[in-house]
Amino acid sequence: MKTITGIRFLTVALIVVCGVMIAALSLLRKAAGSEDQARDARKPTPTALSVAWRVPVGAKAARPCPLGDGWVVADGDGGITKLTSEGRVEWRGSFSNEVFAGAAEVAGGHVAAASASGRVFCLDGATGAVLWRRETDARFQHAPLAGLRGAESALWLVSQEDGRLFCLRVSDGTVVWTTEATNRCDGEPAVWPGRIAYGNCDGAVYVFDSADGKPLGKVAVGESDQMAGGILVLDDGRLVTGTRSGNLVLVNPETLTCEASVKVSGNEAFVTPVLYSRVQVAMGADDGTVTLWSPGKNVLGSAGRFAMGAAVKSLASVKERLFALVGGTLYAFVLPEGQVGRLALGDDVDGLAVNAAGDLACIADGSVVCVKGGRK
Repeated sequence: MKTITGIRFLTVALIVVCGVMIAALSLLRKAAGSEDQARDARKPTPTALSVAWRVPVGAKAARPCPLGDGWVVADGDGGITKLTSEGRVEWRGSFSNEVFAGAAEVAGGHVAAASASGRVFCLDGATGAVLWRRETDARFQHAPLAGLRGAESALWLVSQEDGRLFCLRVSDGTVVWTTEATNRCDGEPAVWPGRIAYGNCDGAVYVFDSADGKPLGKVAVGESDQMAGGILVLDDGRLVTGTRSGNLVLVNPETLTCEASVKVSGNEAFVTPVLYSRVQVAMGADDGTVTLWSPGKNVLGSAGRFAMGAAVKSLASVKERLFALVGGTLYAFVLPEGQVGRLALGDDVDGLAVNAAGDLACIADGSVVCVKGGRK
């Protein structure tokens, strides 16, 4: 009897042990499944980039500018073209002997365009009719910057040859003020409430009052740090821009100090940096890298680096996604994970822009190309 009882006891114990093991294995499988699901959730969602339309606009076209629910683009052959969001040509303007540096939307849904001859044009955004034109003795190679000067709509432009700034009244094209010359300025200026700034061949960032053009000072960033790129204005009013010697600098225009300088490239760093997710600065360079930086007090902290294999020509940011034109290809990133999409656009590609709806546009082989896939 004792033997039978012992056998029964061992059998029950074995069943219990097996049950415990099965339960444990089940829990392990569930835990592993949860980890896999969490890992999958952390993976960046692929971005379906697709070309919505292409519209030929001729050679040497400048970066497209959002205009209402469409786009406007100026070109080096004296043309200005308004396109709808579906890619239909709404109107074209042609101006003999003009080389347009770019166009911008101004008050009332109109279009302002600047020429290498120093002429500035304002066109009706709905019809393309010329509202006014203004002659200056400057040379413009960037689109005008538009904004408010007090309660009045204004345009600001910088003359490439000598760094003179021009402020024009949008209503009639009157030149409100002009600054004194500094030095050659190839970079696009930046304007924000009360201030306008640019970097030039002095290796310095110059700051002016945007209302009256009064010079407020300059910030030297390095003897060999000539500038020809655009400026990013951070939410706190500090400025970020690249230099010829491959540095990215953080400048405080109120204290007139260079708070930080970091190496981002062994070559020129003239791509205009962009703010990603309102937290990090993304910068592209000719050596084929996209780098991320966290701006702090007197510091640009390294936050990531991506090797692209070809020169980075232009950047744009849409919510949680970063886009880069690299060679002839558009890349999409979700950071910090990395690339989530890519789309080949052509051989000669540049001038990436984004509109309020999150659609992207650029110039590819003489055409305006609209790309869907940036909205998510």
